[in-house]
Amino acid sequence: MRLLSGQYQPEKKQGFRAIPAKFSPGRLQYLDERALAAFEKLAAAAEKAGFQLVVVSATRNFASQKAIWEQKFSGRRKVGGKDLAKTIPNEEQRALEILKYSSMPGTSRHHWGTDFDLHEAKVGGPPLSNETLSRGRGLQFYNWLRAHAGEYGFCQPYKGNPSERNGGRFAHGYEEERWHWSYQPLASQYLKAYAENAAALTPAGFAGDNAGARFYLDYVKNIDPGCL
Repeated sequence: MRLLSGQYQPEKKQGFRAIPAKFSPGRLQYLDERALAAFEKLAAAAEKAGFQLVVVSATRNFASQKAIWEQKFSGRRKVGGKDLAKTIPNEEQRALEILKYSSMPGTSRHHWGTDFDLHEAKVGGPPLSNETLSRGRGLQFYNWLRAHAGEYGFCQPYKGNPSERNGGRFAHGYEEERWHWSYQPLASQYLKAYAENAAALTPAGFAGDNAGARFYLDYVKNIDPGCL
């Protein structure tokens, strides 16, 4: 349960290992060692194809996710160039705006040590951007991932329109994230465990936690079927 909700320190977690510096320059980041072993094989294949993988963000625990969420919820960190605390005074609507691309603490797949945000060293433009990965070398890189990441166990959980994902079963969901990849063999198990223990995992302990309590589970469950 603590793993699912991010209540641990990755550097002290048994079975977690630091990502080699060549893939995470300037930052000490961690993944589950099984996900990392598969990632290193993916990275080797990518290098042969002419791409240098860079992990922008890997495991984030509850505290890390809380910091991101509360900065956006309070307006200290702008979203789309806007201070949401001023432009969206209604807390539920503000939460929905943040939830387009950021998870509430306790609900993020980044808690599990299986998921990471990827960039490619020679791709210009903002690293976590669908637009960046929709043109030029960014699109070539993304198309390579789509064609080959599955060979190493990886999938893109947030693909396509969230209202159409899973045949429109869910009322809410994260927007497409071409940069977010997940180690399916482990993450699918954690997703199942999360759904089975959802009542005990209701997010709490951060600013605006009540604002998303009504619909948070849609965001956890509404992923591309290829990641199930």
